[in-house]
Amino acid sequence: MSKEHPARAAGPPGRPALPLEAEQEIMDMLSANMRISSGEIAAILKKHGVSGDMDALQDSYRKRLGQRLMASIRDESGKREVLARGSEYIVVECCADRQALKAIRQRIQSQMNGLDDSAGKVRCRIRVLDHLLSRFRKAG
Repeated sequence: MSKEHPARAAGPPGRPALPLEAEQEIMDMLSANMRISSGEIAAILKKHGVSGDMDALQDSYRKRLGQRLMASIRDESGKREVLARGSEYIVVECCADRQALKAIRQRIQSQMNGLDDSAGKVRCRIRVLDHLLSRFRKAG
């Protein structure tokens, strides 16, 4: 974070600490248009002086590249061979640690549940739009 705009107190887990003015501007744009691009978000954050430590950004970049490499390691059928447990990568076929495998399975299941919930929300919205569209076609 910029020294010019210190982060506010930590909120809920997973929620980034941003200058209140930047967060409000992002939320206002989202509310007004019901969408916002990542480029627009970046421009607002830049305008409000939000920046990170260069060493931390480089480390984050390197970790992301490493994660992509690990994710690209797949078997003949295209299934991932290496999965993460925290910050450690494990070759699943060679792992004899039941707790590690259970933790990996639990993380994947949690991600699947979250995606199922999101897909359900989108599915419901599509049904609403389809219903409205069919009513307009009948009326027109």
